Amino acid sequence: MYFLAGPLAFLIRPIYETIQNYGWTLVIVTVLINLLTIPLTIMSQRSMARTQQLQPLMTELQNKYKNDREKLNTEMQKLYTKYNVNPMSGCLPMIVRLFVLFGFIGVVYNPLRYILQLSADQIASVTEAVKKAAEAAGADVGRLTYQVKVCGMPGAAEAIKGFGKTPINFNFLGIDLTKMLNENMSDIKIWIIPVLAVAATVLSSVITKKMMAKNSAAGDQAAAMNNSMTFVMPVMTAYFTFIMPVGMSLYWFTSTVINVAQQIVINIIMKKHPSEIPLTLNDSKKLNKKISKEKSKN
Repeated sequence: MYFLAGPLAFLIRPIYETIQNYGWTLVIVTVLINLLTIPLTIMSQRSMARTQQLQPLMTELQNKYKNDREKLNTEMQKLYTKYNVNPMSGCLPMIVRLFVLFGFIGVVYNPLRYILQLSADQIASVTEAVKKAAEAAGADVGRLTYQVKVCGMPGAAEAIKGFGKTPINFNFLGIDLTKMLNENMSDIKIWIIPVLAVAATVLSSVITKKMMAKNSAAGDQAAAMNNSMTFVMPVMTAYFTFIMPVGMSLYWFTSTVINVAQQIVINIIMKKHPSEIPLTLNDSKKLNKKISKEKSKN
């Protein structure tokens, strides 16, 4: 995932250097990325809606060619081509978000490398300084596996300044974004952003479920899958926000809220401009005749 963190850092670094706040940098970058991917999201949601509308026609074809798999695939492809539907396009935003997620994980866990651009030797020196500070205070820092944990400990700031760098400001509305919930459960403030991230995921799942339910053409299989995701996604979010730095929870919360807003707006637009797709193959023939007549009149 580190090869994905590099390109993302090119966007994060100048913004952080401008506003000097790690949390707001994550929020701004998340908003920018979501704005840049709006055309892809619109294309994906429209394609998924059209695929759902085609479900009755697809079911007819499946029944008609249930004993001829090759013919069924051919007719299905003709159907997709005729109504300009790409069933795979619905996966594109998910793939993009996955790449962005991995990029954020790389940056959040390794801020010394990707934001301050310290070398491997300098990072090792900062880690050693933190260990010495802990020994002097009689504290046990445990395994300093992640740079983000190093940044939040005594001794790190002084060592970073020694390299002519300004320590990263991880304070976001009074919350230390280097902390992990599973290691700081007694700190009520650390709970706020992870809980908001889970709540946003639940809201997103509920809205998606309602939108699917309104479309009777979605099919039992799609409905069953959507019902399972309504439960699975919040559980997964709760787990990952529990074991990851709060900075990742902030990214997840911001991204989910923006996606929910986009989903609602795009759905409203699509309702105002619905695609004219027939409900049955017989209706399809009638629609084609109607279109032909209109063309001949023009």
